Amino acid sequence: MTNYEKNIAVVRKQWPGLAEKLNSPQDNPFEMRVEPSVHGEPTLIVETKYVHSRYDPIKEAQKAAFPEREAVGIAVVLGFGLGYTAEAVARAGEKVIVVEKREEILKKSLETRDLTDFFAKKDIIFVIGGAEDNVLGALQAFDSSSCGEKVRKIKNRALIDLDSAYYQEVERRIDTWISKDAVNKATLKRFGGRWEKNFAKNRRYIHELPSIERLKGILNGEIPVFLAAAGPSLDDLTHLPEIAERCLVVSVDTALRFLLRRGVDPDFTLSADPQYWNTRHMDVLQQSNTCLVTSADVYPRMFHLPCRKTFLYSSNYPPARVYEEKFGAKGRLGSGGSVATPTFDFACWIGAASVWIGGLDLGFPGFRTHFKGSLFEEKANATANRFCPAETKSFYALRDGVPFYAPSANGRKILTDKRLSLYAAWFESRLRDVQTPVYSLSTEGLAISGMKTVDITALLGLTACRDSINRLTANFI
Repeated sequence: MTNYEKNIAVVRKQWPGLAEKLNSPQDNPFEMRVEPSVHGEPTLIVETKYVHSRYDPIKEAQKAAFPEREAVGIAVVLGFGLGYTAEAVARAGEKVIVVEKREEILKKSLETRDLTDFFAKKDIIFVIGGAEDNVLGALQAFDSSSCGEKVRKIKNRALIDLDSAYYQEVERRIDTWISKDAVNKATLKRFGGRWEKNFAKNRRYIHELPSIERLKGILNGEIPVFLAAAGPSLDDLTHLPEIAERCLVVSVDTALRFLLRRGVDPDFTLSADPQYWNTRHMDVLQQSNTCLVTSADVYPRMFHLPCRKTFLYSSNYPPARVYEEKFGAKGRLGSGGSVATPTFDFACWIGAASVWIGGLDLGFPGFRTHFKGSLFEEKANATANRFCPAETKSFYALRDGVPFYAPSANGRKILTDKRLSLYAAWFESRLRDVQTPVYSLSTEGLAISGMKTVDITALLGLTACRDSINRLTANFI
């Protein structure tokens, strides 16, 4: 039995989809050959470059796998080659994510070496070709945040150079994922005290107010949802009253005043920030009949503002969740750092037929930071002086988030930053698990894999159903 037959039998058992892909006919648009190293093990040459050491590929793999001679947790191997490095990492008991752009190289490894012991291991995930964001699904499958395991990258420079654009994008997504835990810890450190004080004052509302469990699946996949985020592209969004006739409207708190000024009163408004200044976005509630969706860790003033009805979801503050569980589930919504992330989860929670998102830019189209007339803009104008005008504060907002250019939804480039790209990574990860069709109306925003960008005419083509929405929500509210 050949190496390939032995290897593919194990692969077929562990990953039948991968085995089918490898067995399909493939074109090799580049030169690839195998020759023995000085120590006898095979080494691979691709486009005149040695992928492994021409002397001792096994020793080289050990050094690459464990530069500090210790296992870390999850190793993302960028470029599989003949599998020496991934094999060394797996043998040490680490979880392995193999990212290989070219199926032909993986197939060559199966033909060249006996890797049955490696393929038989459980904690291995292959990301072969395809979209760069597939690595997020692999990281999510291992769920490093709950395990407390660190993630590290092991690069094969020869293979990365072959497909530099692909691997650069993969690395960006990995770095964003790695930074997620650091951001979560920093958030807990920054807001932990505020959450604790807020929850101590708001604890009684856990018994008094209904939870979002009451709203779960109320749309039954029959009514679309329009989600209003607060990005600068909201200024470009027209026909809002017509949209409200066709969709149940869910707004983030920072976009509420924008909608009200244009004649649209959202059905639900979600608020998540624990700080006082965030409640000022809701000062316009006197003009609204919206339902508030929030958690018991927001600033206490939020519960004294007028609204049609208030629903609670589970707190982001870990000790608060322990307390809440004693009195029944509140319903968990995602917390990706932006209020848009739990708002999107809420749209899915209530059973939207489809989700249409406006203002989700996750960047700075035209170097704008917020929509015109936002509280941020008004506050900047009110506190501006000749030594620090509003334009200076806008510049700081662009500069201080570690800005960089990334692909936009229209195929061009958009200025974004590290924080906003983290939100994008959350959406990409979340969209992998969501069956609901999701569309973005922000053509100039950051490209988000799994979210199709469409023109407003697609949304306006939906059938008007406002009367049905009003009757349905009245039954639950």
